[in-house]
Amino acid sequence: MDIDIKIGREVDGANVCRVPESFTKVSRLHAILQWHDGVATLVDNGSSNGTFVNGRRITSCQVSENDTVWLGGNENDGKCYQLDLRQLFSSLRASGNQPTYSRPQSYSRQDAPMGNQFSEMGNAQGNDYSREFERVKQAYIGYHEEYSKLTKKANTRMQLPRILLSLIPALLGLAIMLISKDMTMRIVAVSAGSVLSGLVGTLTMGKGSKKKEKLTEDILDLQLKYQKDYKCPKCGKAYNLDLHWKKIQAEGKCPYGCGAQF
Repeated sequence: MDIDIKIGREVDGANVCRVPESFTKVSRLHAILQWHDGVATLVDNGSSNGTFVNGRRITSCQVSENDTVWLGGNENDGKCYQLDLRQLFSSLRASGNQPTYSRPQSYSRQDAPMGNQFSEMGNAQGNDYSREFERVKQAYIGYHEEYSKLTKKANTRMQLPRILLSLIPALLGLAIMLISKDMTMRIVAVSAGSVLSGLVGTLTMGKGSKKKEKLTEDILDLQLKYQKDYKCPKCGKAYNLDLHWKKIQAEGKCPYGCGAQF
């Protein structure tokens, strides 16, 4: 059976997905989900602010329930709307229409009210993100493993040259003290060694500062790498990478109150 689902802020009748009026960047009839021969195609209806699938603006695109779709923009600013493809696909399956999945991808979504028969989906099924949370867990583990290796390596690079260079004057002074029988020369050698050690340490301090700046940049790059996955798989809001995944899982739900259960 072929079905066309109208999506927008002012759509009526059967087979519609009505977007709440508060999402003002969504057009009255924003897009149409065409369900033909088991293939789902999302078609933008010439909307003012566009339809985005996995971050790219489209005019027409095959979709699966794992795709991320935004209407009216590509960000959660309170005026754009994230289309719940899982709920739509579930409702279509319940009505006897089996979808053909195009391409599984990472998925992030938020709950939203749906129109007519497509709004009736059980909360337990719609909010159970236990499987998706595994990716969140791996993001935390991966970040902290790389962070530990990065900081240890950087600290070694910063400290080892400075220590070695500082030892050279001290060792030279010690050698002179042992070889020379002149007490005055011994005292001068020890004093000179101490002064030179301090001078080398001061001169190498600038290079250490540059390495610290490089470490800061590397840590930022690392955070950006893992932050895209360390977030709620439902509402897409990022978790602090210092917040252990076990604490989130122990709560059993998203701390932002979106309803996702882990």
